[in-house]
Amino acid sequence: MIGTLIARMAVNGGFDSMNNRDINKFMKAWGNECVWIYPGNLSVSGTFTGKENVTKWFQHFQDQFPTRKFTVTHLGMGNIFDFIGNNVVSAKWELELVNKEGQSFKNYGVTVLTIKGGKVIKGEDFLKTSGGEDFKKLWGE
Repeated sequence: MIGTLIARMAVNGGFDSMNNRDINKFMKAWGNECVWIYPGNLSVSGTFTGKENVTKWFQHFQDQFPTRKFTVTHLGMGNIFDFIGNNVVSAKWELELVNKEGQSFKNYGVTVLTIKGGKVIKGEDFLKTSGGEDFKKLWGE
């Protein structure tokens, strides 16, 4: 159970780092050979491999959406008895954001993180809205 508490604090801290625009703190939790998967059919959609590419993706996200607020509404742990930092964590969240053109949007989704040795090795978003013209406009497309 202690491992679960640590994982919960780390995941909530990661979302807080995103809310506070602290990309360096956010990326400290990610491993060097990490993978990020973002859904949809946008230029930002796809699979991004390696910490440098994942960092660039999240930096672009911060640049595109200078105002955003993630609210985590539920966390699930694959192994509540994890003591060595290997787990799968799902975070259900609500997101309010404003893009750099001033358009506001609200979205909901789940992020699934695979953690090995205390570092995120894979992250994937599952979004309620990951397409449509309004969503494309928010991303500047």
